[in-house]
Amino acid sequence: MVFLKLTVGKSGRKWDEFLHLSHYLTEKRMKTNFFGEYECKLDDKGRLKLPSAILQQLGESSSHDFVANRGFERCLYLFPKAVWNIKLEEVQGLNEYLPEVRQFKRYFYRGATEFTPDKADRILLPKILLDYAGIDRTVILTSVGEYLEMWNADNYRDIISKEPEDLSALAQKIAHLRTKGSDE
Repeated sequence: MVFLKLTVGKSGRKWDEFLHLSHYLTEKRMKTNFFGEYECKLDDKGRLKLPSAILQQLGESSSHDFVANRGFERCLYLFPKAVWNIKLEEVQGLNEYLPEVRQFKRYFYRGATEFTPDKADRILLPKILLDYAGIDRTVILTSVGEYLEMWNADNYRDIISKEPEDLSALAQKIAHLRTKGSDE
């Protein structure tokens, strides 16, 4: 635990610095780096039982609230609520005077659905999201660092079959694109 002494002057500058620092510390503490790939089945009511390995990676002290939404390449994203809140701040910080930003925001927010797993660790996904991703019974749940992707099994196998032969070349190509953590 970190304790900070704060003296606020008339300008409020120290308060602004404290808020920035506390957000940074909170963001670091909440970050989960998921790993693994799981094949799951929806039950007859369309509920997805979250794999116990995913819940263990969240830890007992973390909230198990999630937000699901449309992702890129016709998959669904499943964000821990704390990560979703950070993503919201990033999106809200975009310049709304640009038409592309407004269009992106509409896409980003539409369909976002918050969940708390039931006592059996299941979440009920809205049909409209399942239809978007083409998910019927079998779901591939794969880790992408701080969030998860949910895929139609056939679509996922298709994406995986197109993996680059030289992953090292791809890593070199994108290495300069870091958007976060570059000052750590």
